[in-house]
Amino acid sequence: MSNEIVRILHTNDLHSQLENWPAVTKLLKEKKQHALSHNEHVLLFDIGDHCDKVHPMTEALAGKGNVALLNNMEYDGVTIGNNEGITLSKEQLDHLYDEAKFPVILSNLIHEDGSYPEWTVPYKIFTLSSGVSIGVTGVTISFPLFYHTLGWRVTEPFAALKRTVARLSEKVDAIICLSHLGLKEDEKMANEVSGIDVILGAHTHHVLERGKKVNNTWINQAGRSGTHVGDIQLSFKENEKGAFSLSVNHVQSIKVNLNERDEETEKLLSKLAKQADNILKEPVTHLAEPLEVQWYQQSDFPKLLAETLREWCHADLAMVNSGVLLKSLEIGPVTLGDLHECCPHPINPAKVVVSGENLINILHEAQEERMIHFALKGFGFRGKVLGYMVFDNLRIAKGAPALNEKSIFIGNKPLQRDRNYTLATVDMFTLGQLYPAISTSTKIDYFMPEFLRDLLAWKLRTFKTPSR
Repeated sequence: MSNEIVRILHTNDLHSQLENWPAVTKLLKEKKQHALSHNEHVLLFDIGDHCDKVHPMTEALAGKGNVALLNNMEYDGVTIGNNEGITLSKEQLDHLYDEAKFPVILSNLIHEDGSYPEWTVPYKIFTLSSGVSIGVTGVTISFPLFYHTLGWRVTEPFAALKRTVARLSEKVDAIICLSHLGLKEDEKMANEVSGIDVILGAHTHHVLERGKKVNNTWINQAGRSGTHVGDIQLSFKENEKGAFSLSVNHVQSIKVNLNERDEETEKLLSKLAKQADNILKEPVTHLAEPLEVQWYQQSDFPKLLAETLREWCHADLAMVNSGVLLKSLEIGPVTLGDLHECCPHPINPAKVVVSGENLINILHEAQEERMIHFALKGFGFRGKVLGYMVFDNLRIAKGAPALNEKSIFIGNKPLQRDRNYTLATVDMFTLGQLYPAISTSTKIDYFMPEFLRDLLAWKLRTFKTPSR
């Protein structure tokens, strides 16, 4: 009879905060070496959103630099988050893991024809020298409309899990789920999907310092941006019949000391950054006049973006908040890197159908000071404040005492309250409750995989700044 100690180390939601990664790898290497020196078997997993195109390296290399970083740390498996899943084109995601030295464990993403991607496995069984076998499966959060627009089908995660766990339960001594669903869904999973021993969680960026036990399942999640590393110790004890029973010795998330850094990782990051910089130097245009953005008043750069949105989406009008543009463009050459710096958000264009009545309500809300100064967090927004709302192909009569069908014009025609209009805007307004008239629209089309900066590059390649 034998006993086996297994150390599970895990990361989640780095969001390409790569300045923290050398500190993360320093801690991971120390923990791994300590476990190995005590005859523990070590498994290392990432639970998704390692990639985030807010970082220029991830943008330029389409996530492949992130995979190189994971390879360098010899990860045993990963699953994907929504940043890998819906901020990359289908072709980019299909080739993201071409050079991966680890399995991508994912059971609820398929092609539209029902086949599984070649780069995924629904589960992986790790068999140790003692005979202990650990089954690992993975699921990612379901955003069906976004995935469908990109050419994927994302299935309901619990249904996929139940099928996979049923297949694994007869083959292994323990089951681990890599879950990019969020803490509430993980708690629900622990109650509804029997047979899972440990859930390594992500997406909602919780730090569970000592884990959380729900039903008979342990859940752990280690924050965001590389501030913490998950650390779990499992014991397997063999009985007289040769079967192994599982005990969970500890579950914790350990704070990363950001001042202690791994030199090997630093060197690799520097190499990848140079590759990215060469790509982002690609010229887009040359400006004869600056394109300025002012967050709290009308300005030229957001006005151009609103015009570009309407043209790209073939809509009646467009609206965009000035805060999505983080800086102005100066006179002279403009590169892809400049546009990424101005507009780093993973935000796609969207077109919604709204009534004239609802357009009036939207205009009222957009002009409120609380909306202009609102410091939005989430929905892909990486800016400071929403800022002044800019419209294209919509005009308000000067000196109008009120916003109504007599003072608002779409093109050259007065707004009609009972008519439906197509409005081009940003996808984040369709996801939350900032503008209920938009998020509750029964007709929403997303334009993917292009981000706002891609539209700006398209526009600026033929744009001529007006002479003054």
